[in-house]
Amino acid sequence: MSVSVIMTCHNEERFIVQAVESVINQTASSHIKEIIIVNDGSKDGSSEAIASLGSREPRVHVLTTAGIGLSSARNLAIRHAAGDLIAILDGDDFWAEDKLERQLAVLGNGCKAGLVYGDFVDFSAPDLSDALHVAVRRYRADQCDTLRTYFLLDGPIIPSSMVMRREMVEDIGLFNEAFRAGEDTEFCMRAAERWTFQHVAGALVYKRRHGSNITRRLDALLPVGEGLTRDWAMRRPELTHLARRRNARLYAKAGNDCVAQGEMKRGARLLIRAMWHDPLSWRVYVYFFLCALPRGMDPQVRRAAKLLFYRALRKGFADGS
Repeated sequence: MSVSVIMTCHNEERFIVQAVESVINQTASSHIKEIIIVNDGSKDGSSEAIASLGSREPRVHVLTTAGIGLSSARNLAIRHAAGDLIAILDGDDFWAEDKLERQLAVLGNGCKAGLVYGDFVDFSAPDLSDALHVAVRRYRADQCDTLRTYFLLDGPIIPSSMVMRREMVEDIGLFNEAFRAGEDTEFCMRAAERWTFQHVAGALVYKRRHGSNITRRLDALLPVGEGLTRDWAMRRPELTHLARRRNARLYAKAGNDCVAQGEMKRGARLLIRAMWHDPLSWRVYVYFFLCALPRGMDPQVRRAAKLLFYRALRKGFADGS
């Protein structure tokens, strides 16, 4: 199995070298056919950094564009890709060194899933001192309700953890270039409609949070999320009865994110909206509890609660719940 790694870079000179080196240094590096980097209008020295990498690694191929956007840049790279499998890595993330080895082992063991993915490590500090292992929902290749579950729970399957079969991409189409945010969710919806997913245990990716992240404000993504809810409920009427629960989760996560950033009033308003969508959601009441904590105590308690929450999720997934 040959792998085409596609990368996008836009003003990420600080991170792109680490990202590319994390690909070159993979334990399964021999399976990597090419590393296609789309330099989408960088003006910060990224071009020089990428050129230097290309001069010592013949598998690096650079495509230069002028600010066409993330979805268009990914699609351009996919059109140039020649591997049996396509792996995505955004320029501000980096891979665990055995990421591909673990995913290829699953695919080589008769797994029929179209998309293989895994957990990730969320961090912002250069020394990883604030690193947090984020457990994501574990889909299986033999699962028959992938679309229903993904529609209701909305990931997160982050692009930098994905390895996709070329035939799946050819079947469902490329990323929707009309989306400036939420394009990965829309893509996974279409994938889940016709294919299954397979989770690989353990963190595969280090996902860096910084001021330029598109997803740094979850409340800003609510119109996209609600639009997807509406569109897919119309496209697949059997999902209609899940629409309010899906929107409740979107509002609850956005409200919790606002509270975590100290925006208590806005966070509370969003949580109330989540409760309106689904009064029986336990998640909303947990977030209300965190919102009510004294502000001086909140960061420490919130971090401890997140750690406990993710540990409980991993244990539940391991037990098959």
